[in-house]
Amino acid sequence: MTEKPFLQAEGLSLLLGGKKIINNISFTVKKGGFTGIIGPNGAGKSSLLKCLGGLYRVSEGQVFLEGVPLASMKKREIARRIAWVHQSGSDALPFTVREFAAMSRYPWQKTLGCENKEDRDIIKQALATAGVEKIADRELNSLSGGERQKALIAAALAQSTDLLFLDEPTSFLDYRHQSETLELIERVNQKHGITVLLVTHDINLALHGAGEIAAVKQGEMVWHGSGSELLQKGLLKDIFEIEFESFSSPLRTLPYVAPAEL
Repeated sequence: MTEKPFLQAEGLSLLLGGKKIINNISFTVKKGGFTGIIGPNGAGKSSLLKCLGGLYRVSEGQVFLEGVPLASMKKREIARRIAWVHQSGSDALPFTVREFAAMSRYPWQKTLGCENKEDRDIIKQALATAGVEKIADRELNSLSGGERQKALIAAALAQSTDLLFLDEPTSFLDYRHQSETLELIERVNQKHGITVLLVTHDINLALHGAGEIAAVKQGEMVWHGSGSELLQKGLLKDIFEIEFESFSSPLRTLPYVAPAEL
C-alpha cells in the first residue's frame, strides 16, 4: 500500500487582480521534513505558501493534508494543523510575550482565553523551547527584532500543530539573530518533529537549514529537490538571472554562495 504524501499540492494556480501569480504548481512535502522556498522578488513565494496554508483560495488545483482536501477543512481544524510566523515588521502588538502565546491556544479552546492546566503547561514549554521564558512578561513592542521573532515562534509552538509555515523569518535581523532564529527552527524541526515550510530570499539560509529546496520563478516551480543537487546542476543563475560563486567552509557540508559581481 502506497503511503499518502503528508502535504501535497496538485496543479495550483492563483489569480490576484486579474494576474496569474501562481501557475500550475505541483509538489509534495514529507512529514517531518524541512522545505525552503526560494526565488527572486515577486516570484510568488509568499503567495504559494498562503495557498498551501489555506489563506488564499486557489483558482485551480487542490492542496491535500494527509489525503484530505484542505478546502474541505474548517478554519479551526486547519489552525490545529498549521501555525504561521508571518514577516515581522513594525506592526504594533500591545501584548506581552506570554499573552500572545496564550492567544495561540484558541483552536483548542471552547472560549478564547479560558486556559486550563494543559494550556498553561504547553505555553510554558513553548516559551522555554524558544528561549523567551525570561522575557515572558515584556510587551512584544518593547523587544528587539531577534527577541520578537523568537516570541512569535514561541506563539506558533504554543498552537500545538504539526506544520510550521514561516515567511521570511530572518528579514530585518542582524547576523547573530539570523543564526539564532535558524538554529531554533532547525531544533523545532529535528527534535520536535514539526514539518517546516520556510520562504526566504536568503539562499544560504535555505541551503544550510532545509533538507529540500523548492525554487519558484514567475509563478512557476522550476526546481524541487535537495540543495546539493540544485548546486550541482548550476540552476541558481537561471533562477535569479545572475552568476554565483561558491565558497567552501569546513563547518558546512554545502558551500556558501554569493553573486559573482560581489
